[in-house]
Amino acid sequence: ALSPTAYSDKISINNANLALIDQSKLGISSTVKPLISTPPQINHTNNADNSSWVYYGQCDSTWGNNELGTCDTQTICTAGCAMSSVAMMLATNGVDVNPGTLNSWLDSNGGYAYGCDIVWASVDAFGVSSFQGIEEADESSICNGLSAGHGIIANVHNGAHWVLLTGCLGNGEFSVNDPYYSTTSYSINDILQEAVYH
Repeated sequence: ALSPTAYSDKISINNANLALIDQSKLGISSTVKPLISTPPQINHTNNADNSSWVYYGQCDSTWGNNELGTCDTQTICTAGCAMSSVAMMLATNGVDVNPGTLNSWLDSNGGYAYGCDIVWASVDAFGVSSFQGIEEADESSICNGLSAGHGIIANVHNGAHWVLLTGCLGNGEFSVNDPYYSTTSYSINDILQEAVYH
């Protein structure tokens, strides 16, 4: 099965549909483009205890009204949940980014497809994570990944929203950093799939 590399905050592309797209005609590369700009300073940390995940709100006044990628009808506030969740994961692992700076970096470095759909693997260039793919993991696998300090970004709200998972609460519940809603936990039944970083 193919692992899609780009997902919209509002639209998810399933593996079967992705196989029908000629990515080369869309300017999408399966490899990360050479850096145009140097990634921000990295301070490596170990976050295996899940106790100190960085939180960013996508509607923060500092960046919320910034155009998301090159989509002139979308802002970080209206559609930047996946990118904001990735910013939280990177910042927790020592990368000096927030949704505003990561959005600019992605835009300048081939980190968006279709204008504003994040190319998940593009942030591997920061050197603190490695995109593994889109998964549909069970509770035990997710909890094991979180215990190992993996970045797991979950697709919730019937595919319309992305959040950073931060811990296992038991009984199929996960604590989250939700960049848009004030929700602090989601159940395994709320999660459609996960973007996984090691």
